[in-house]
Amino acid sequence: MKRLFILLMVVVVFLTECRTEKTESQVLISAAGSFAAAPYFTNDHQGNAVLCWTEQDSKDSLFRLKYAVYDAQTNTFNQTVTVPASAGSSNSAESMGKIAFKSDGTIVALFSKRFPEEKNPFAGAIYYSSSDDAGKTWSEAQYLHSDTAHAYGRSFFDLAVLKDGELAAVWLDGRYAKEIKGSALFFARTEKGKGFGLDTCLEKGTCECCRTDLFTDKDGNLHLAYRNIMYPSALSGKQVRDMVYKLSKDNGKHFSAPKTISNDNWEIEGCPHSGPSMARTAGGICALWFTAGGGAGLYYTASKALGGEFNRRKLFSASGRHPQMIALKDGSLAMVFEELAAAAPEHSMKMDHSKGSMKMNHGPSASAKVVLEIVSGGELKESVKLTNGDLSDNHAVLTETGEGLLVAWVREGHNGSEIYCTLVKPL
Repeated sequence: MKRLFILLMVVVVFLTECRTEKTESQVLISAAGSFAAAPYFTNDHQGNAVLCWTEQDSKDSLFRLKYAVYDAQTNTFNQTVTVPASAGSSNSAESMGKIAFKSDGTIVALFSKRFPEEKNPFAGAIYYSSSDDAGKTWSEAQYLHSDTAHAYGRSFFDLAVLKDGELAAVWLDGRYAKEIKGSALFFARTEKGKGFGLDTCLEKGTCECCRTDLFTDKDGNLHLAYRNIMYPSALSGKQVRDMVYKLSKDNGKHFSAPKTISNDNWEIEGCPHSGPSMARTAGGICALWFTAGGGAGLYYTASKALGGEFNRRKLFSASGRHPQMIALKDGSLAMVFEELAAAAPEHSMKMDHSKGSMKMNHGPSASAKVVLEIVSGGELKESVKLTNGDLSDNHAVLTETGEGLLVAWVREGHNGSEIYCTLVKPL
């Protein structure tokens, strides 16, 4: 059976170098009145868009990972599928559970859970469960990582389909917490007919609470971006947390040395919970990220050559947070993010991990709007506010279909949080 809703087509008025207020038709995806969070788009092995999210079950109060496949012919999502092994999973907006499809149709679900009995409140693990019958049955949860100690945390993972049809995963891992500042970045990939193999460490000393971004381009190159902890000599060894990039041309067997995307020199003794987003167009590798180094906001840059230097950054939104960007078939870029009525000061983005506390403020969520922007040649061509800011909308994601752009986001209310979606059709 199909989910009983129809995504209404919306025509976006073409704008050039300007912004407009526009509220699109919005459809509820999660259960009404539920606590749902962390939407994420992917594609199945046949190219269909797939939306997954984490939702609390009213019967036992446990969060579980769910997904639904989009049918572009009918503008509907198919029946929601729940991953049984994900019961009790985390619902973090920056470390969302994810679904990926191998080229042979095998479905792999990735999710994290905390160890509630540990003294460290962030201690937890990342697990995966797989299905080889279109989601009808699922395997028991297995550890993604080789180290299974319960004393520290692992999270902020991403998934990508490799050019050979297998899957790659990256995540932040706390196993070296006594040796380094921050977390370590780890990588693993699946084998044919099997799950994930032995993991390898790609970097030590990364920012511990920002999501990673991993994707495979049309040529099979694997791209990775994350927030690193660095100590520039020009700043007399002061700690900064800026975005870096790695490239692999052999399915993750080898990665290039980290290349700084932008020398923002953001001096912050904590983590802002806002990771980067990348895409590749004919113009090169593009990056979009949040920083408060040299002025708070969302910045954009690109590198024309694989592994080359990135251009000087360009400010796209002074009050934007939590971006996601994709390359469109016409060669342009589409990006979504929440935009605040007033930018939060730098100090409010700091976090305190001592004694298990998390003190952070991304600004007044009730005044945030979901913004969709179209960029071509590094220049803004269209900008549409998909929500009006009357409600708390955040952490938007998007994907392209044959009919337009699907955009989903979290809407928080007094009695819960829900996942909404809209279909936007450009001219």
